[in-house]
Amino acid sequence: MFKPRYVLFVLLLAVALSWRSAHAQRYVPANLCAITNNVTYESITPPTGILAEYESGSVQPITIVVGDTKAPGDPTAGLNDQEFVSLLLDTNNDGTPEALATDSCFFDNAATPVGCSITQNLSIPAVTEDTTFRGRVMLSFGSAEPLDGCGDNGFGDSEDFLLVVDVQEFITVTDVSAPEDGGPITVTATLSHNVRDANGFVTFTVDYVLSEGTATLTDNDYVSTSGTLTFTGQAGEQQTFTVMPTADIVPEGDQTILVSLQNLSNTTHAIDISYTATVTLLEDDTEVSLTLAKSVDNPSPNIGSTIVFTLQVSNAGPDAAVGAFVQDFVPAGFSSITTVSSPPGSSFTVAGNAINWTGIDVPSGGSVRASYSAVVLPP
Repeated sequence: MFKPRYVLFVLLLAVALSWRSAHAQRYVPANLCAITNNVTYESITPPTGILAEYESGSVQPITIVVGDTKAPGDPTAGLNDQEFVSLLLDTNNDGTPEALATDSCFFDNAATPVGCSITQNLSIPAVTEDTTFRGRVMLSFGSAEPLDGCGDNGFGDSEDFLLVVDVQEFITVTDVSAPEDGGPITVTATLSHNVRDANGFVTFTVDYVLSEGTATLTDNDYVSTSGTLTFTGQAGEQQTFTVMPTADIVPEGDQTILVSLQNLSNTTHAIDISYTATVTLLEDDTEVSLTLAKSVDNPSPNIGSTIVFTLQVSNAGPDAAVGAFVQDFVPAGFSSITTVSSPPGSSFTVAGNAINWTGIDVPSGGSVRASYSAVVLPP
């Protein structure tokens, strides 16, 4: 065991990895169990307030620097005196810290500043939401390790700290598919975890932006748009917006629009907005090749004769034609134009000398016919 040296030791904690400012304190855990601080002897002074924010389940190297004497005029520790420091954390927040690491270094009173340093690995608890834990550092007179950090156990001064364990918050955007001619398409963005600070849930905004995939603005495939989504910070929260495709009758195959997020308003929470989504416009236009043929039953009729005109629509495919229409005009020199026949389900009407045949369904490789009669007038 070491003799009391009336030495002040200064404990500095630093993180080898870069860290973000602490922001996610959900609550302040219960105080740790009482402990006797032998401040007359060696002393330690960790940083005040929250220690840092660390990634859930990670292992972080912590550098502990053992410093100089307790007060001016007090004796300095001897050269090569062995200094023991234990790092504890209340990993289940029950008020009793568990020992995570104990190590030592040899004091150098000739260094500037005097002292020595220890690097220990701190195992960060794995959590599902941002959580605050209470920790404790203890400086020893000897090599004995404390059982639970709740008694003197031959240790000198002890100091407590708070540590925030961070779960990465992110926003996902869901892929969606819908018919091209079906109107507005709803896209959903979802917040993965609570976004909180010491005052509760944190409201923030993020912008959504559309960009061209195989669908393009040049071809007028969709309406360019952007906007802002507002989240109140609660896990599972969903916000929606719409994408407007442009209806057309041109077969182009399925086409895609890309959705991304940007301009996160909250700068203290490292919310991941890198997720993207694809909006797929499903082709609902058919690809057909229609031809129209017109024939007459008597190419040399007499005046006053009734002749029959036949219209034939043929489809070379590859898709079936649904709801096609034909407009025909009867030339001058005919009267009493009357419908003779048309396929079931279609509409065949006469208006003056105009023939309107609508609702025509033609299978690929097939044809359909309709006919009307007219009386030949004298010249």
